[in-house]
Amino acid sequence: MFYKISCSGKEKPVKENYIYPIVLHRERKGYSISFPDFPDQMTDAETEEQAIKAAQEVLALCINNNEDMGKEPPKPKKPEEIILGEDEKLIYVHLWMPYFRHVQKVIYVKKTLTIPKWLDEMAKKKKLNFSAILVKGLKKELGIIDD
Repeated sequence: MFYKISCSGKEKPVKENYIYPIVLHRERKGYSISFPDFPDQMTDAETEEQAIKAAQEVLALCINNNEDMGKEPPKPKKPEEIILGEDEKLIYVHLWMPYFRHVQKVIYVKKTLTIPKWLDEMAKKKKLNFSAILVKGLKKELGIIDD
């Protein structure tokens, strides 16, 4: 079982596996992909194989976003709840979230801070990594458990 820290700062268990429907619409050059459970999302791809991979990435971002906000991802629609148009195909795709959580990149931002001069000098002598120490301290203060 994996745990994630929600916006409220509380640890919450998260699922590892999800299966969601996607709708592939055949275009002249490739496929457009829509997501019945995430109607604001769309993507496209040249081949059906690429479409499934692209769909998994979009779904993983949507699920991760819900988890980060402390929300449950929507329950997947059943096939009978999805109306297909001409040249459309319904596929259910599997996501193993530990993989997608691992490959998501962490984006760092630059921060300017002020510390006492004596502390700066001592830290420099010991060749301490200020960024790593700040990250570790912030995580500890926020109750975030490091992997």
